[in-house]
Amino acid sequence: MTHEEILRQQLKAEQAETARELAELLRLAQEMGRRLCNETHGDMYDDVRMLISLLHQTRAQADLIDAKLNSADPVTDLMARRQNIL
Repeated sequence: MTHEEILRQQLKAEQAETARELAELLRLAQEMGRRLCNETHGDMYDDVRMLISLLHQTRAQADLIDAKLNSADPVTDLMARRQNIL
C-alpha cells in the first residue's frame, strides 16, 4: 500500500468518525429542542418551533452523510434512524 493510499484511508476514517459524532451531537440538540418546546409557552413558542424544525432538517442531513460514510447498507440504516426519530 502506498503512502498516498494510507493517507486516503486515514482521511476517510476521520471523515466517518466526524460524521458519526456530528450526527450524535445533533440528535442531542434535537432532544434538547423538544424539551425546550415542551417547557415554552407564549411569545417564544413560535421561535422554539422554528428551531426544532431547523434541527430536524440539519439532523436528517447529518444522518444521511453519516450513513453514507459508516454503513454497509445506508438505506436500511436511514430507515431505522427515521423510525427512531418519531
